[in-house]
Amino acid sequence: MKKIVLILLFILVAVLSYAQEVVYTNQATVAWDAVAPIKPADIITYQVWIDSAATGLLMVGETDLLQYTITFTVEGGYIIGVGAKREIFGEVVYSDDINWSDVNIPVGSTPVPFVIVYIMPIQSPGNLRMGGQNALNS
Repeated sequence: MKKIVLILLFILVAVLSYAQEVVYTNQATVAWDAVAPIKPADIITYQVWIDSAATGLLMVGETDLLQYTITFTVEGGYIIGVGAKREIFGEVVYSDDINWSDVNIPVGSTPVPFVIVYIMPIQSPGNLRMGGQNALNS
């Protein structure tokens, strides 16, 4: 019985570790921790990526800040990625991997995995007026 409980507990922990938060918005600000420079002369910047069925893989910006605001204009689900770029002695080196929002691999890289969904708003009805038989008789 103890083995079954331990196995079920292990499965529950594994399933919960793959849970994702879904955020519905047209604009999102993402933030990350700084990459430590290797040498004092290093220039570190960050490339911000989106990936979705609507846009495909697309770099949306590059910044030296530790956050970036993305505005979505095409409906769909998006994952966000951030990679580091190091410039030294006129050479450019990129991080081995892009840290994606939908997975926590390596463990701790995205403690709460998330995806962003943008749904375009529908217009409000216009030209509101009295209608029907009562409006015709007044």
